[in-house]
Amino acid sequence: MHAKKEQKRGRLFFLAAMTALAVGLTAALNLLSPELPAPLDNAIPVIAGLEKNPYEQIYYYEADKQQRYEAYQAAHADLAVEDVVWQVNAGLDQDFYTNITTITDTETLPLIVNKYHQLPDGYVPADLETLPSGKPATKATCAAYKAMAADARKAGLSLYAASAYRSYDLQNRLYNGYLKQEGGDRAKVDTYSARPGHSEHQTGRAIDLCGSFGSLNDFINTPEGPWVNENCYKYGFIVRYQQDIVPLTGYKYEPWHITYVGSEVAQAMHDLNIRCLEEYVVKYIDHQPPEGV
Repeated sequence: MHAKKEQKRGRLFFLAAMTALAVGLTAALNLLSPELPAPLDNAIPVIAGLEKNPYEQIYYYEADKQQRYEAYQAAHADLAVEDVVWQVNAGLDQDFYTNITTITDTETLPLIVNKYHQLPDGYVPADLETLPSGKPATKATCAAYKAMAADARKAGLSLYAASAYRSYDLQNRLYNGYLKQEGGDRAKVDTYSARPGHSEHQTGRAIDLCGSFGSLNDFINTPEGPWVNENCYKYGFIVRYQQDIVPLTGYKYEPWHITYVGSEVAQAMHDLNIRCLEEYVVKYIDHQPPEGV
Protein backbone atom coordinates (compact mmCIF):
# COMPACT_ATOMS: atom_id res chain seq x y z
CA MET A 1 0.00 0.00 0.00
CA HIS A 2 2.78 2.33 0.95
CA ALA A 3 4.62 1.43 -2.27
CA LYS A 4 1.58 2.42 -4.40
CA LYS A 5 1.39 5.83 -2.71
CA GLU A 6 5.05 6.42 -3.45
CA GLN A 7 4.55 5.48 -7.11
CA LYS A 8 1.57 7.88 -7.42
CA ARG A 9 3.55 10.68 -5.78
CA GLY A 10 6.41 10.05 -8.21
CA ARG A 11 4.08 10.26 -11.25
CA LEU A 12 2.62 13.59 -10.00
CA PHE A 13 6.10 14.98 -9.46
CA PHE A 14 7.10 13.86 -12.99
CA LEU A 15 4.01 15.51 -14.56
CA ALA A 16 4.67 18.76 -12.68
CA ALA A 17 8.28 18.77 -13.84
CA MET A 18 7.26 18.19 -17.47
CA THR A 19 4.68 20.97 -17.29
CA ALA A 20 7.27 23.38 -15.93
CA LEU A 21 9.67 22.40 -18.70
CA ALA A 22 7.02 22.98 -21.40
CA VAL A 23 6.24 26.45 -20.04
CA GLY A 24 9.93 27.32 -19.99
CA LEU A 25 10.43 26.19 -23.57
CA THR A 26 7.42 28.23 -24.75
CA ALA A 27 8.78 31.36 -23.09
CA ALA A 28 12.19 30.78 -24.67
CA LEU A 29 10.65 30.38 -28.13
CA ASN A 30 8.69 33.62 -27.68
CA LEU A 31 11.89 35.47 -26.92
CA LEU A 32 13.39 34.17 -30.17
CA SER A 33 10.32 35.19 -32.25
CA PRO A 34 10.88 37.84 -34.95
CA GLU A 35 7.77 39.68 -33.78
CA LEU A 36 8.60 42.64 -31.58
CA PRO A 37 6.38 43.93 -28.81
CA ALA A 38 4.35 47.06 -29.58
CA PRO A 39 6.33 50.22 -28.83
CA LEU A 40 5.47 52.10 -25.74
CA ASP A 41 3.95 55.56 -26.10
CA ASN A 42 6.51 58.37 -25.77
CA ALA A 43 9.34 55.81 -25.79
CA ILE A 44 11.58 58.13 -27.92
CA PRO A 45 10.42 61.66 -27.21
CA VAL A 46 13.91 63.12 -27.48
CA ILE A 47 14.48 61.76 -31.01
CA ALA A 48 11.08 62.99 -32.23
CA GLY A 49 11.79 66.42 -30.85
CA LEU A 50 14.96 66.66 -32.92
CA GLU A 51 13.13 66.52 -36.29
CA LYS A 52 13.89 69.60 -38.40
CA ASN A 53 11.18 72.00 -39.54
CA PRO A 54 11.27 71.57 -43.36
CA TYR A 55 9.99 75.10 -44.03
CA GLU A 56 12.64 76.68 -41.84
CA GLN A 57 15.35 75.34 -44.14
CA ILE A 58 14.16 77.64 -46.97
CA TYR A 59 15.99 80.98 -47.01
CA TYR A 60 12.78 82.96 -47.61
CA TYR A 61 10.99 81.27 -44.69
CA GLU A 62 9.07 83.65 -42.42
CA ALA A 63 8.42 82.31 -38.93
CA ASP A 64 5.10 84.12 -38.44
CA LYS A 65 3.65 82.16 -41.39
CA GLN A 66 4.44 78.67 -40.03
CA GLN A 67 0.81 77.67 -39.47
CA ARG A 68 -0.16 78.96 -42.91
CA TYR A 69 2.62 76.89 -44.52
CA GLU A 70 1.32 73.78 -42.79
CA ALA A 71 -2.31 74.45 -43.76
CA TYR A 72 -1.39 75.22 -47.38
CA GLN A 73 0.77 72.09 -47.59
CA ALA A 74 -2.12 69.99 -46.26
CA ALA A 75 -4.36 71.40 -49.00
CA HIS A 76 -1.66 70.91 -51.68
CA ALA A 77 0.03 67.67 -50.71
CA ASP A 78 1.95 67.34 -54.00
CA LEU A 79 3.49 70.81 -53.77
CA ALA A 80 7.21 71.05 -52.99
CA VAL A 81 8.14 72.71 -49.71
CA GLU A 82 9.92 75.53 -51.57
CA ASP A 83 6.76 76.29 -53.56
CA VAL A 84 4.59 76.19 -50.45
CA VAL A 85 6.77 78.83 -48.78
CA TRP A 86 6.96 81.32 -51.65
CA GLN A 87 3.29 81.00 -52.51
CA VAL A 88 2.21 81.59 -48.91
CA ASN A 89 4.64 84.51 -48.65
CA ALA A 90 3.01 85.97 -51.76
CA GLY A 91 -0.40 85.62 -50.11
CA LEU A 92 -1.62 83.02 -52.57
CA ASP A 93 -3.02 80.88 -49.77
CA GLN A 94 -5.67 83.57 -49.24
CA ASP A 95 -8.79 84.05 -51.36
CA PHE A 96 -8.41 86.55 -54.21
CA TYR A 97 -9.33 90.11 -53.31
CA THR A 98 -8.89 89.53 -49.58
CA ASN A 99 -6.22 90.93 -47.26
CA ILE A 100 -5.62 93.71 -49.77
CA THR A 101 -2.72 96.13 -49.23
CA THR A 102 -2.20 99.48 -50.92
CA ILE A 103 1.11 99.96 -52.72
CA THR A 104 3.23 102.74 -51.25
CA ASP A 105 6.20 102.72 -53.64
CA THR A 106 4.82 102.98 -57.17
CA GLU A 107 8.21 103.75 -58.72
CA THR A 108 9.86 100.44 -57.88
CA LEU A 109 10.77 97.81 -60.48
CA PRO A 110 9.22 95.35 -60.64
CA LEU A 111 5.88 96.68 -59.47
CA ILE A 112 3.48 94.03 -58.17
CA VAL A 113 -0.14 94.94 -58.89
CA ASN A 114 -2.47 91.99 -58.48
CA LYS A 115 -5.56 90.80 -56.62
CA TYR A 116 -3.88 91.41 -53.26
CA HIS A 117 -2.04 94.67 -54.02
CA GLN A 118 -3.85 97.75 -55.25
CA LEU A 119 -2.64 101.12 -56.50
CA PRO A 120 -3.23 104.25 -54.39
CA ASP A 121 -6.39 106.25 -55.00
CA GLY A 122 -6.03 108.59 -57.94
CA TYR A 123 -2.74 107.08 -59.09
CA VAL A 124 -1.51 108.26 -62.50
CA PRO A 125 2.06 107.56 -63.73
CA ALA A 126 4.10 110.76 -63.79
CA ASP A 127 5.99 110.14 -67.04
CA LEU A 128 3.45 108.99 -69.61
CA GLU A 129 4.52 109.17 -73.24
CA THR A 130 2.93 107.90 -76.45
CA LEU A 131 3.51 104.58 -78.19
CA PRO A 132 3.52 104.44 -82.02
CA SER A 133 -0.14 103.32 -81.88
CA GLY A 134 -1.03 106.46 -79.93
CA LYS A 135 -1.59 104.63 -76.64
CA PRO A 136 0.06 106.10 -73.54
CA ALA A 137 2.67 104.24 -71.48
CA THR A 138 5.53 105.20 -69.16
CA LYS A 139 8.70 106.58 -70.69
CA ALA A 140 10.75 103.44 -70.00
CA THR A 141 7.96 101.19 -71.29
CA CYS A 142 7.68 103.19 -74.51
CA ALA A 143 11.44 103.05 -75.13
CA ALA A 144 11.58 99.29 -74.51
CA TYR A 145 8.56 98.64 -76.72
CA LYS A 146 9.96 100.70 -79.60
CA ALA A 147 13.21 98.72 -79.48
CA MET A 148 11.31 95.42 -79.47
CA ALA A 149 8.98 96.50 -82.30
CA ALA A 150 11.98 97.60 -84.40
CA ASP A 151 13.67 94.21 -84.02
CA ALA A 152 10.36 92.47 -84.79
CA ARG A 153 10.16 94.42 -88.05
CA LYS A 154 13.68 93.26 -88.94
CA ALA A 155 12.37 89.71 -88.51
CA GLY A 156 9.47 90.46 -90.85
CA LEU A 157 6.92 90.80 -88.05
CA SER A 158 4.47 93.52 -87.13
CA LEU A 159 3.47 94.48 -83.58
CA TYR A 160 0.62 96.78 -82.64
CA ALA A 161 -0.04 98.08 -79.12
CA ALA A 162 -3.82 97.83 -78.85
CA SER A 163 -3.96 98.93 -75.20
CA ALA A 164 -1.53 100.28 -72.62
CA TYR A 165 -2.21 102.79 -69.82
CA ARG A 166 -5.78 102.87 -68.54
CA SER A 167 -7.06 105.25 -65.90
CA TYR A 168 -8.92 104.01 -62.84
CA ASP A 169 -12.18 105.35 -64.28
CA LEU A 170 -11.70 103.58 -67.61
CA GLN A 171 -10.91 100.29 -65.85
CA ASN A 172 -13.99 100.76 -63.68
CA ARG A 173 -16.20 101.23 -66.74
CA LEU A 174 -14.67 98.20 -68.47
CA TYR A 175 -15.02 95.95 -65.45
CA ASN A 176 -18.63 96.91 -64.78
CA GLY A 177 -19.44 96.53 -68.47
CA TYR A 178 -18.12 92.96 -68.39
CA LEU A 179 -20.02 92.35 -65.17
CA LYS A 180 -23.27 93.39 -66.82
CA GLN A 181 -22.43 91.31 -69.89
CA GLU A 182 -21.87 88.22 -67.69
CA GLY A 183 -25.12 88.64 -65.79
CA GLY A 184 -23.41 89.74 -62.60
CA ASP A 185 -21.07 86.73 -62.46
CA ARG A 186 -18.17 88.44 -60.69
CA ALA A 187 -16.15 85.24 -60.33
CA LYS A 188 -16.16 84.77 -64.11
CA VAL A 189 -15.28 88.38 -64.87
CA ASP A 190 -12.41 88.22 -62.38
CA THR A 191 -10.70 85.60 -64.57
CA TYR A 192 -10.20 88.05 -67.44
CA SER A 193 -10.60 91.58 -66.11
CA ALA A 194 -8.99 93.29 -63.13
CA ARG A 195 -11.10 95.18 -60.66
CA PRO A 196 -10.42 98.93 -60.71
CA GLY A 197 -7.27 99.79 -58.78
CA HIS A 198 -5.87 96.30 -59.36
CA SER A 199 -5.05 96.58 -63.07
CA GLU A 200 -1.47 96.54 -64.32
CA HIS A 201 -2.63 98.80 -67.13
CA GLN A 202 -3.08 101.64 -64.64
CA THR A 203 0.70 101.52 -64.01
CA GLY A 204 1.40 102.42 -67.64
CA ARG A 205 3.76 99.44 -67.82
CA ALA A 206 1.42 96.85 -69.36
CA ILE A 207 0.68 96.52 -73.08
CA ASP A 208 -1.84 94.35 -74.92
CA LEU A 209 -0.50 93.34 -78.32
CA CYS A 210 -2.01 92.48 -81.66
CA GLY A 211 -0.08 90.75 -84.40
CA SER A 212 -0.15 90.93 -88.17
CA PHE A 213 -3.77 89.77 -88.23
CA GLY A 214 -6.76 89.32 -85.97
CA SER A 215 -7.61 90.48 -82.46
CA LEU A 216 -6.01 89.95 -79.07
CA ASN A 217 -7.43 86.45 -78.88
CA ASP A 218 -5.76 85.59 -82.18
CA PHE A 219 -2.34 86.81 -81.08
CA ILE A 220 -1.03 83.37 -80.09
CA ASN A 221 -1.81 82.10 -83.60
CA THR A 222 0.12 84.86 -85.35
CA PRO A 223 3.86 84.69 -86.14
CA GLU A 224 4.30 87.54 -83.65
CA GLY A 225 2.88 85.56 -80.70
CA PRO A 226 5.66 82.96 -80.34
CA TRP A 227 8.31 85.55 -81.19
CA VAL A 228 7.19 87.85 -78.36
CA ASN A 229 7.00 84.95 -75.91
CA GLU A 230 10.59 83.93 -76.72
CA ASN A 231 12.17 87.36 -77.06
CA CYS A 232 10.34 89.98 -75.00
CA TYR A 233 12.64 89.44 -71.98
CA LYS A 234 15.50 90.93 -74.00
CA TYR A 235 13.71 94.28 -73.83
CA GLY A 236 12.63 94.15 -70.19
CA PHE A 237 9.17 92.60 -70.68
CA ILE A 238 7.55 89.41 -69.43
CA VAL A 239 4.41 87.65 -70.61
CA ARG A 240 2.61 88.23 -67.36
CA TYR A 241 -0.29 85.75 -67.48
CA GLN A 242 1.17 82.48 -68.69
CA GLN A 243 -0.91 79.36 -69.22
CA ASP A 244 0.81 77.26 -66.54
CA ILE A 245 0.32 79.80 -63.74
CA VAL A 246 -3.40 80.54 -64.12
CA PRO A 247 -4.20 79.28 -60.57
CA LEU A 248 -1.53 81.63 -59.21
CA THR A 249 -2.45 84.81 -61.09
CA GLY A 250 -6.18 84.17 -61.17
CA TYR A 251 -6.29 85.27 -64.81
CA LYS A 252 -6.78 83.15 -67.89
CA TYR A 253 -3.89 82.75 -70.31
CA GLU A 254 -3.15 86.08 -72.02
CA PRO A 255 -0.24 85.66 -74.46
CA TRP A 256 -0.83 89.21 -75.68
CA HIS A 257 -0.35 90.89 -72.27
CA ILE A 258 3.24 91.95 -71.63
CA THR A 259 4.47 93.85 -68.58
CA TYR A 260 7.59 95.98 -68.32
CA VAL A 261 9.66 94.88 -65.30
CA GLY A 262 13.05 96.22 -66.42
CA SER A 263 15.90 94.50 -68.24
CA GLU A 264 17.60 93.13 -65.13
CA VAL A 265 14.49 91.44 -63.73
CA ALA A 266 13.30 90.14 -67.09
CA GLN A 267 16.73 88.65 -67.83
CA ALA A 268 16.94 87.08 -64.36
CA MET A 269 13.48 85.54 -64.63
CA HIS A 270 14.42 84.10 -68.00
CA ASP A 271 17.72 82.68 -66.73
CA LEU A 272 16.10 81.25 -63.59
CA ASN A 273 13.11 79.91 -65.57
CA ILE A 274 10.72 81.78 -63.26
CA ARG A 275 7.44 82.47 -65.01
CA CYS A 276 5.46 84.04 -62.18
CA LEU A 277 6.41 87.57 -61.10
CA GLU A 278 5.21 86.97 -57.55
CA GLU A 279 7.69 84.10 -57.21
CA TYR A 280 10.59 86.26 -58.32
CA VAL A 281 9.66 89.07 -55.92
CA VAL A 282 9.47 86.72 -52.92
CA LYS A 283 12.76 84.99 -53.71
CA TYR A 284 14.90 87.87 -54.98
CA ILE A 285 13.34 91.17 -53.90
CA ASP A 286 11.73 90.52 -50.52
CA HIS A 287 14.59 88.17 -49.55
CA GLN A 288 18.17 87.85 -50.66
CA PRO A 289 19.40 84.31 -51.40
CA PRO A 290 22.54 83.03 -49.70
CA GLU A 291 25.77 83.05 -51.67
CA GLY A 292 25.65 80.51 -54.44
CA VAL A 293 21.84 80.11 -54.56
